[in-house]
Amino acid sequence: MTYFAKYDLHLIESLVYQPELKPGFEYLKACFIWEDERPDDLTPEGYEKLCDLWIARSFIHRKVPFSSWELDPNYFEQVWSTAQPQAFKWPGFHRLQLNQEDALFYELEQAKLYEEL
Repeated sequence: MTYFAKYDLHLIESLVYQPELKPGFEYLKACFIWEDERPDDLTPEGYEKLCDLWIARSFIHRKVPFSSWELDPNYFEQVWSTAQPQAFKWPGFHRLQLNQEDALFYELEQAKLYEEL
């Protein structure tokens, strides 16, 4: 079983990784998203699965275990362990490590988020 349905997978794999892009912080998901990671016209199911990948990757960016998720500690670990080994071409898999500038930006945005809660 593949992570994305065929239509969505085609859209994901048509994306082109652009390493020069800067991330944007998505407050509702508490994660980084780069413009080259989001195709247009995904199905609702495909978009939900992509959102789950962004959230799962945020655990890696924060260097916390997937088990720290309060609502369902196994869900995002399962998402990541299902999707990543399939080696489909998604630019987001190139961004598992943040450079120093992006790491600082991420910390600042996380701090703002938790101040507002």
